[in-house]
Amino acid sequence: MANPLQEDKGLIEIYKVCVQMSAIWRPTSCHDLGIDGQIEFLEPGEFISTGHIVAVQSKSGPSYFNDQYGSIIRYYPDEKHRQYWHRLKMPVILVLHNPDSNETIYTNVKPQLTGVGPILINRSKVFDRACRESLLDTIQELGIPSPIEILDKLKKITLNRDGNRTITGIEFLLACVNRTGRYFELRMRRISALFELLSNDNGYHIGELDFEYILRNVIAMHSNRIVEDFMNEFEYFWYELYSVPDVASPLTAIGDDVIDCLWANPDNYINLENYSHLGIKGSNELIDYISRYVQACSDRLDSSDRISIEPR
Repeated sequence: MANPLQEDKGLIEIYKVCVQMSAIWRPTSCHDLGIDGQIEFLEPGEFISTGHIVAVQSKSGPSYFNDQYGSIIRYYPDEKHRQYWHRLKMPVILVLHNPDSNETIYTNVKPQLTGVGPILINRSKVFDRACRESLLDTIQELGIPSPIEILDKLKKITLNRDGNRTITGIEFLLACVNRTGRYFELRMRRISALFELLSNDNGYHIGELDFEYILRNVIAMHSNRIVEDFMNEFEYFWYELYSVPDVASPLTAIGDDVIDCLWANPDNYINLENYSHLGIKGSNELIDYISRYVQACSDRLDSSDRISIEPR
């Protein structure tokens, strides 16, 4: 049974942050069905509502931080809460508070309700006064496909290389994301590094179908709002200069959720057989290897040396 006093510590933290970011915390007074309250945002410096409201489910206690994969916390909601959040006609965020360390983090719940797995909360998404704009963005994201739906779309973008090895948009996303800096980097060296990994020998080529694969993925990145817009620059290089631009763009909040979902569920999206020659047995190890290899190649862009990275 939950400790009411411990739960109150989480609610008090939410109230405090709401005051700091010019919002009203309106707790649920009775008959809680899975929402502890609502945050209504005010115009900065004025007691005038913006009309933007976010529903909040709060969980407080160190035990909620025990199930962790990398920087991701897993939370398993009751099915009745999952159904209620899905039906609710407003954004829903989950706030986790650890009273022992005073750590408070949050995530947008609705995009993660399509699947049956846990709700994923990145520890980098701190619930504090600075998250106001991010919370307002969640209101604009209603109706946008969930991370699982976006990954399923990317999985349908296919490219056959080396005869019988078919890669998808998942590998393209994995190759183009700087996971540490959380930004998308379109760079030919990253893509060619991915093709190097696929090749069972020291040689590979890049042809017309490969460039079509790049274009389809770039369009998917933007149409699904995974990255901030860079299409003007891309189209100039692609259609005017006939080249792949070297450009970096921040991941959106949606992109962050997509990456977190990919790293938490690699078995669903990566084909180990394509990389069997690398001697890597698990999908978790494989996506880590691909990410680190491509990043190393990008960091050494001007070097012609082949990069060697040992699996962890």
